[in-house]
Amino acid sequence: MRTILVIGLGRFGSSLCKALENEDVDVMAIDRHEPRVNQIAPFVTAAQIGDCTDPIVVDDLDVKDFDVCFVCTSESLENSLVITMLLKERGARKVVTKVNQEVHAALLLRNGADDVIYPERDMAVRTAMRFSASKAYDYVELNNNFGIFEVETPSKWIGKTIKQVGVRKNYRVNMIAYKFQEKIVGLDREEYTFNNNDHLIIAGNRENFKKLIEQDLD
Repeated sequence: MRTILVIGLGRFGSSLCKALENEDVDVMAIDRHEPRVNQIAPFVTAAQIGDCTDPIVVDDLDVKDFDVCFVCTSESLENSLVITMLLKERGARKVVTKVNQEVHAALLLRNGADDVIYPERDMAVRTAMRFSASKAYDYVELNNNFGIFEVETPSKWIGKTIKQVGVRKNYRVNMIAYKFQEKIVGLDREEYTFNNNDHLIIAGNRENFKKLIEQDLD
């Protein structure tokens, strides 16, 4: 079973802990504010009060035993930087640090962070993509140009197979799965026939995706 350390129990850190609860992992949560620790305690394997800018506190955590350490503090860049560096100095396998700005990301990556996450930016991009495209229901960004989309089946495709439509050749996107109600079924054959009631899970370039969903407007 994987073990996760979450440092900082603000809105993002607390939400992360609750989401990890459903993923069959052991979660250790720590924050310097007692009320936050008390609130998250029922959702994690262990929770404790502590200020991780203090080397003694970090020493007591045995951070090398965790598969991933998340730094979710939001008080200041300085605190995030100090905690990230302390974790790596003490043998943390992988440190993922929450950031709000590109310049902060570059600094943290140069000083110990193995990866960074942008919760506010990522949610803003996802929301913008979802609500700017009338037929898009969800969006996961993989990089600046590529993502995974949940979309309504284009009316011109209904009754045809993937092969007949020529999805990859004509639209330069890849079919991953279809979603009916809350059930998701993987697509590994070109004989699947598009259905009006299904949503499609598609991976591809954002520009190609936009061309795809705009075809019904022609």
